[in-house]
Amino acid sequence: MTRKVFLQLLPLFILYLAVFFALAKESIDYGDEIRYATYAENLTKGFYAPSDTRALSSGPGYPLLLTPFAFLGIPWYWAKMLNPVFMFLAVCFIYSAVRKYMSEKTALFFTYLFGLYPPFYAELWLLLTEPFALMLVSLFAFLTIKWYGGGKLRYMLSAAVVCALIVLTKVFFAYVTSAILLLSLALSKPRLTFRKAIPFYSIALLLCIPYLIYTYSITGKFFCWANWGGYTLYWNYTLGPDEVGGWNSYKDVATRPELAHHRPFFEKLRKLDCVQRDELMKKKAIENILNNPRKALLNYICNWGRLLLNFPFSYKYQHPRTLLYIVPNSIFLGAIVFSLYPLIKLRRYLPPAIVHACAVSVIYIAGHSFLLAGARYLCTIIPFIFIVLTYTATNLVRVQPRTVEPKMM
Repeated sequence: MTRKVFLQLLPLFILYLAVFFALAKESIDYGDEIRYATYAENLTKGFYAPSDTRALSSGPGYPLLLTPFAFLGIPWYWAKMLNPVFMFLAVCFIYSAVRKYMSEKTALFFTYLFGLYPPFYAELWLLLTEPFALMLVSLFAFLTIKWYGGGKLRYMLSAAVVCALIVLTKVFFAYVTSAILLLSLALSKPRLTFRKAIPFYSIALLLCIPYLIYTYSITGKFFCWANWGGYTLYWNYTLGPDEVGGWNSYKDVATRPELAHHRPFFEKLRKLDCVQRDELMKKKAIENILNNPRKALLNYICNWGRLLLNFPFSYKYQHPRTLLYIVPNSIFLGAIVFSLYPLIKLRRYLPPAIVHACAVSVIYIAGHSFLLAGARYLCTIIPFIFIVLTYTATNLVRVQPRTVEPKMM
């Protein structure tokens, strides 16, 4: 990236700073903020998950980043201030990625579209993983393009390290990585795309072995990345006639009358640690699916709505901020639909990096459609989808004026 382009992108960084200073607070009382801060404080004391609860709600990637703040007693507000930096770095990496396939001006235009994508701003001012993960995924996408383009070994090794960081930050990506690695091993002979993917995905998983050894030591389970999946599965596939999915807390169950029918089951959970709870909730979710597959299918369809449009959620009043997701994601979804035809028709001519981006996007979205879904989770994979869409628009589609005047009658 040239100095000129960097300066042309700088207004986005100023915008991110303005949004941050307008909305950020000293407190960490929103959503999962306190959880990440607690894990960071645990790391300063020499452990990650508490031994009594064995709670592994998320991977250690983001808490590791926060550990210096916890160790030095720096206010969390300053840790939040990293978010505008992460966002701007993501923008820079996306520009560098798409620039390979288009002119400088066109790449700059599309990069601004990426940087102004409204859902990115929802967590910009919070102590949450999304800005950090967005930066990592954007960098990973850029490095894979360099590697597939005949780059040097350092790009492959860098991609492996960044992929491992993504896995430890967003543990669902561990299953995406594993799925792509298995797919690559199966299709490595006929397709260069998958053959070149094997080394960096293999190294990424190898780098995560110390964490897997740790999780095995406290859970007794192999290949355990977290023990929160049962909780999300349970809420996605409840059988209540008015319940279409969506996460609810223990406090919600205890205080909200519409969730009272869940209380007997949650009383059983109180006597268990997180590993046992996870097993029981997975078992209950599967039982609900088998007992009423039609209702499970409805909830699954609604899960797609939550993933793409952040709607609907059980027992939740709609808020105007939902428009922050519905409007841009409707346009985004339309772009995906219109891109399918040229991508499928010209699939034999696609560059390996674009085929890889398509595979990552499809596996990630398909997998997340079964689990906890919300538009914030879609944001994680947007860099790969965006690269595919911009490549399609600039290389596979051509718009030209009509040579014959249209008939008016």
